[in-house]
Amino acid sequence: MGALEVHESTPEDVRFAEAASRLIDAASSQYDIAKRSPEWLGAKIRAGRAAIATAAAPSDERELVGFGYWSAWDKDTFISHSGLVVRPDYRGSGLGRDLKTILFDSSRRQLPRATLMSLTTSPHVRALNLSLGFEVVPLDQLTHDPAFWEGCRTCRNYAAVQARGERCCCEGMLLRAAPE
Repeated sequence: MGALEVHESTPEDVRFAEAASRLIDAASSQYDIAKRSPEWLGAKIRAGRAAIATAAAPSDERELVGFGYWSAWDKDTFISHSGLVVRPDYRGSGLGRDLKTILFDSSRRQLPRATLMSLTTSPHVRALNLSLGFEVVPLDQLTHDPAFWEGCRTCRNYAAVQARGERCCCEGMLLRAAPE
């Protein structure tokens, strides 16, 4: 494993959009995570709404080993931290927490009054969120923005969940904004 660098995305990091999409696709076969195109992720990266983890590669280049992004919903009243993925050979190193911390700081800096939310079936993401103060809530306490829920269409369980008349198979979590 090469030396890690973890940072908030900049426009120059758009070169990692394809790798981030592949990393998310790979994780989606094991976890319930919405797939995203390189173009879609590129927009998040350029806007500074992503966390990037890279390691030194044999070619003296940097290679993506972890990623996450955030989005705002319901007129900036909710923020979702999504697509948090760590390459298997870097799991257990604390990298997920580092990425989540960057997403947390970035989203709180840009939208300090928004409520942070997360959907997950991953026990690792659940434990990380709980350690950061998130609480488990019913899905109806999350955003009602249809565009957010539309993103679930690329989840591997979408058809089965819809057939059961449910909205999602994930657990909803919230971290409410600090009072003023």
